[in-house]
Amino acid sequence: MRAAVLTIGDELTSGYRLDTNSQAISARLTPLPVDVVLHISVGDTPEAIETGLDVALSSADCLIVTGGLGPTEDDLTRQVIASHYELELVEDAEALERMRQRYARRHRRMPESNRIQALVPRGSQVIQNARGTAAGFYLSVHDKHVFVTPGIPYEMEGMLEGFILPQVRSLVGSGREVRQSFVKVYGLPESEINERIRPLVSRGRNPLLGLLPRQGTITIELTASASSREMADSLIEADMVLLRSALGRHIISEDGQDLPQVVADLIVNRGLTVGTAEVGTAGLLAARLSESESSKQWLLGGTVLGGVRGSSRHQRDESAVERSALDLAKAARRSTGADVGVGVGAIEVPEDSSGDRPYGSVQIGVDLLGDVSSRRLSFTRDRVRLRQWAADAALAQLRLAILDQS
Repeated sequence: MRAAVLTIGDELTSGYRLDTNSQAISARLTPLPVDVVLHISVGDTPEAIETGLDVALSSADCLIVTGGLGPTEDDLTRQVIASHYELELVEDAEALERMRQRYARRHRRMPESNRIQALVPRGSQVIQNARGTAAGFYLSVHDKHVFVTPGIPYEMEGMLEGFILPQVRSLVGSGREVRQSFVKVYGLPESEINERIRPLVSRGRNPLLGLLPRQGTITIELTASASSREMADSLIEADMVLLRSALGRHIISEDGQDLPQVVADLIVNRGLTVGTAEVGTAGLLAARLSESESSKQWLLGGTVLGGVRGSSRHQRDESAVERSALDLAKAARRSTGADVGVGVGAIEVPEDSSGDRPYGSVQIGVDLLGDVSSRRLSFTRDRVRLRQWAADAALAQLRLAILDQS
């Protein structure tokens, strides 16, 4: 089955809000298995919605529409879809009563304008909304399956889980099993990863591999399809063996965990404690470390100093910068009594860095039970994002220092 997602709202096409519904829906459809072939976002005008319907229905057997079911004049989805199929809108008594009860529970009277949210095309199956007021609906016309939900993610997800996914599963049948796995990689650029695993990323393979970069971490998504779950799992494992060989310890997790949790688990497993001292990252490293629930047991403290320092390539003393990061790491370990101290030096912004071409560098030092290591990293980012990348780089450096511990 081929599916499309149509999201409706001026707030999406104007860039005011990010379309997270398409991502959430596609992530749940793919393992069924459903081939999601198209995402479309359109504004709130009837013409735009009609165009979106035409394009999506020409490409897919299953269409999930979100948005435009509110009570205001610019919420036109139900009207346009009813007109598209030449159906009249009728009031669903159960949806109307649910709305009235929802308001009554809050000791409020339902505004008459909300009554429109109980209208659905005649002959459609109502998708009741347990998380809000607007009813959704399902139409099956000319071998096309159209599901319509509110655009509010919390309400959409309730209808997706409670009605749409069970319905789509029954339409797809059980002939194929799709399994997915997510491998996180840090410390290699996307282009180099692609070169190392080039035979695995060709189109049409099974498993199908995709590379998804985000702030220094590259997620490799593996999707395998087979006649049984066991066969799909074996296809994924065969590729996992090749990925481990090609990427080595640049693989930080094989279960989808991000860098902070990976480092936290490693610290717990080794029975270590950590202290930090930061200049360039302004406390972001300690914040990232504290994302794990276990951090209260091993994160003994952190210090934040100073800010960003300008520099010239000719004037900068590289050895002094390195010593500064190592001095911070040693001071962090000494002041907190931790097993490991991590120091992040000042962000060095060269004189020729500009708004059009921002870049800088930072030195990171680690003192693990007296064994010290440091690394200088350069980033082509503005100051805010450079700090974010530097915090993750410090986490990665800490991970490698622990792995190298004899």
